[in-house]
Amino acid sequence: MTTIAMLAVIVSALFHSSYNMLIKTSDQKTLFMWSIFAVAVIAGWLIGLFGVPGFLDFDPAVLYIAALSALFFTSYHLAAARAYAADDGDLSLSYPMTTLAPVFIPVWAYLILGDRLSTIMISGILVTTIGTFCIQLKPDIGRRFKSIGLKSEAVRFSLLASFLYSFGGISDKIGVNHGGFYFFTVCLMTLNFTYFSFVILCNQHLRTNTLHCFKKYPLRVLAGGALVYLSNITFRFALATTDVSYAAGVRQVATLFAVLMGVFLLKEPYGLLRFFASLVIALGIALIKIG
Repeated sequence: MTTIAMLAVIVSALFHSSYNMLIKTSDQKTLFMWSIFAVAVIAGWLIGLFGVPGFLDFDPAVLYIAALSALFFTSYHLAAARAYAADDGDLSLSYPMTTLAPVFIPVWAYLILGDRLSTIMISGILVTTIGTFCIQLKPDIGRRFKSIGLKSEAVRFSLLASFLYSFGGISDKIGVNHGGFYFFTVCLMTLNFTYFSFVILCNQHLRTNTLHCFKKYPLRVLAGGALVYLSNITFRFALATTDVSYAAGVRQVATLFAVLMGVFLLKEPYGLLRFFASLVIALGIALIKIG
């Protein structure tokens, strides 16, 4: 991985964790995601049409791949929103668990793309699993640590989000390899927005409150849309020049950003425990990358 690609992934991780923090603090999380993707899509098309030479020169296969990727990523976002909406769905708990796709991606890359699994990579998966277990612990009355476990809605939907994201990561790599990463990214965001729109149309409460977030926090929606756009563009710029396992691994630094935001900005509990657990997760992902 080149230095530029690594920096692009790290910047993307910061943007990704930042807009997830905005989703966490909104009162209508699905509507907020739909709103910020609307802003990101408009920005993507305007910049593409007027600022990217050859924007519309694309391989038609990209559209099918983007549709598949968007299906997985939309499902990921909906599961993440469900995790954030749970009573114990703190950002510093849920977000790191929604970004465990690098644990699954090497396996799918091995089965689908022919990548190899080394002993170090398998060790990294085990270390990451330990970190994931630790991050959902919380002290009980006796000052011992108690596992929340799968009985927690936040834990269940966070892990589901990671699982869904891992499939999107593989189709993502195939998509950027079929042509210009910018067109693929704009198509991906557009189809994400389309799928979100379908979910909203099928829910009467969401349908009747479509513009709620635009009215309640317009500046936050605009900021979130800019972060979605920048996060998608910078990550797929890097993905076009490196292996998906490496890019997904480096992006795991987003877990550290999210824990720090949750502890210092949102004042969430168990900050020290979750910070060290996120370091263990990051170590595991680093081993996966080395392997």
